[in-house]
Amino acid sequence: MPFQEPIPAPTAPATGTGRSILLTLAAIVVVAAGVREAAGIITPILAAAFISMIAILPLTLLQGKLGMPRWLALLIVLLLTMGGALGLGYYLSQSAASIKPLLPEYERRIDELLLSGLESLQQRGVDIDPQRLLREAHAWKITDFADVILISMAKVLQNFLFVLLVSAFIIAEASSFPSKMRVAFPHAMQSSGLGNVADKIRSFLVVITQLNVVLAVINWIACISLGLPFAFLLSFLVFFLNYIPTIGAIVASLLVVAIALVTHGWGVAIAMAVVQGLSGVLIGSVLQPKMLGSRLGLSPLMVLLSLVVWGYLLGIAGMFFAVPLTIIVKIVLDSTDDLRSLSVLLGDAASAREMEKR
Repeated sequence: MPFQEPIPAPTAPATGTGRSILLTLAAIVVVAAGVREAAGIITPILAAAFISMIAILPLTLLQGKLGMPRWLALLIVLLLTMGGALGLGYYLSQSAASIKPLLPEYERRIDELLLSGLESLQQRGVDIDPQRLLREAHAWKITDFADVILISMAKVLQNFLFVLLVSAFIIAEASSFPSKMRVAFPHAMQSSGLGNVADKIRSFLVVITQLNVVLAVINWIACISLGLPFAFLLSFLVFFLNYIPTIGAIVASLLVVAIALVTHGWGVAIAMAVVQGLSGVLIGSVLQPKMLGSRLGLSPLMVLLSLVVWGYLLGIAGMFFAVPLTIIVKIVLDSTDDLRSLSVLLGDAASAREMEKR
């Protein structure tokens, strides 16, 4: 018989982890497209959920420590949450209205400082035309920038009541959520860390809120001591922007220093810059590692990339929610055997070493 070469066995179709990862990535692309299209609906719901996670803490305190009936504790928490939010919203709108008439004067002062700096460079031999550069700089007028901010604030206020309403319902039904999840997903809740998602997110939000309050108080004291206008508003912006990791702190610091420069000159601006630097070191290098520890479990690189991804999907609001949402994604991936490798990529070095020990 003539010699016949053996027919190679057919290649087995891709199975296991590789296929799961490919299917997951495809699903992520589809879901991401849907999230981006529905950002206007998703964003206020996320805001309400995160507000509720923090507001539930005093509810537990009133019921557990003080022994209040649930209906009374719930009523007090809802009134405090809605009253505080409405009062803050009213103050911010009034502050924005009072700042706008001052913007032309601030713009004139910026022109003077910019022209002085450009002329100083020209006197030192730098080949520039101060007047031409000043005219080009007017394309970025502070009044136009302020209008953009005011319009953005108006859009936020449009969703304000909706966020408060959803928060109220979430707080009212919070006690029933764990039992609903256990009934709906019994295996997942028992065999993974999904049952602790809310606790982990709440713990992170509480710590970050406490740190931001410390930063805001430091800035308020510095603004009052140095005579800066709108001390409370600037302190609130520092508190609010620091929910955005790294970038928010930089923007807040530059904003406060810029206001100090425009209103009081270089001396006060340098003093405020020193305050921003020292407070940043205190929070970032001392208090945050001690209070937050390793419970975040995210790689610093992934935290930065999460700002880009969630900012692209949900806009500016996505940058505020970036870390909590990424923590949720990591917990979900970590609870699925086939996708745990993706969770390792999101985690820090300590998380990777812990996974090796399993």
